Amino acid sequence: MTQHGDNSVPNKGVPPSGSPRSWRDVVEPLDAGNLLDLARQRSQESRESLASFMIELLDGQSGVLSDSERSLTSDILRTIIFKVERSIRDRLVSVIADIEGCPYDLIWFLANEPIEIAYPILLRSTVLRDADLIELVQRKAIEHRMTIAARPNLSPAVSDTIARVAESEVIVRLLRNETAALGESTLACLVERARTDQVLHEPLVKRPEMTAELAQKLVHWVSDALREYILSHWTIPAATLDESLETVLEDAAILTDTDEIEAPVDPTIQTVPGDPDRLKRLIISAMGVGDLRLVVSLISASLGVRKALIRRVLAERSSESLAVVCRALGMTSHEFLSFSAAARLKAHTSGGVDEDPATLAAVYDRISAETARSVVAHWSAPR
Repeated sequence: MTQHGDNSVPNKGVPPSGSPRSWRDVVEPLDAGNLLDLARQRSQESRESLASFMIELLDGQSGVLSDSERSLTSDILRTIIFKVERSIRDRLVSVIADIEGCPYDLIWFLANEPIEIAYPILLRSTVLRDADLIELVQRKAIEHRMTIAARPNLSPAVSDTIARVAESEVIVRLLRNETAALGESTLACLVERARTDQVLHEPLVKRPEMTAELAQKLVHWVSDALREYILSHWTIPAATLDESLETVLEDAAILTDTDEIEAPVDPTIQTVPGDPDRLKRLIISAMGVGDLRLVVSLISASLGVRKALIRRVLAERSSESLAVVCRALGMTSHEFLSFSAAARLKAHTSGGVDEDPATLAAVYDRISAETARSVVAHWSAPR
């Protein structure tokens, strides 16, 4: 005959595993005091049996619990949640996180616990309101903010709070959350922060809400690769491109800046600009043999741009400004790719920059001859 100790759950009204009795057969004969007495028993077996019963109750019958029964289960769970084995506790909290009608006080209690308990609640519970999430973002640990930032379908209000108060890694998590809604003012705040916070550049540039106006600001601060991405997705005015170029070129150099004292002009160079096809062939051939000085002189004479600026365009570690020059010269996409590859090899003897030809071609194709001439005219204007 099976004997039960003083802490045996079956003797206290909790059904054994596989019992055909419904949860009401157990709860209704017992009052709140009796159930809480069960929860306070020291036997680990009793607590875990009661926890398993609570899981079955909440998972299968939560929708038909009365208000008093919800309150009762909430009290029991708060009593046993820290007294059961971790695997059972984790299962309990996971079930609770997915219950739409779970008592608010229980959800709020769990959301404020350490992250190993709060995680599924913060990530999934629909009981938490925007005001709750905002408060948690503002006063809880970074682990809580990281979890909330990954939560599906964040509202603009919660996203804005994260953007304004959270750490960089939390904001990156938010930006990579494709279901989070970001308002334009939130994006503007993040773009301004990106001026000095480089980890935001890539996920911010690739947000679907990004606008051309905000992208124009980012183009000054991001890496060469992201600048190319921006240019391939938005139409950036010529003046903005020029401002970006000058920002990048402040530290660039390929030859010494001695345009004020020019060497005598080669008579050949004087005749070439009137023959566009011959000009292109000569520029490409000169770059092919590494005659950088001739390349600079030819382009400068043809476009009316200072040699110092042409040298710096050639020195830039990405090719979008060079693409403008080549388009203004009338090069085809194939000619541009060949010329760009040779220029990168010559300009960066310590190691070139890997640029995807397909991406470069896409950027080049987006630059019209009219736009290129407009940019070049802006470069050559008196300063």
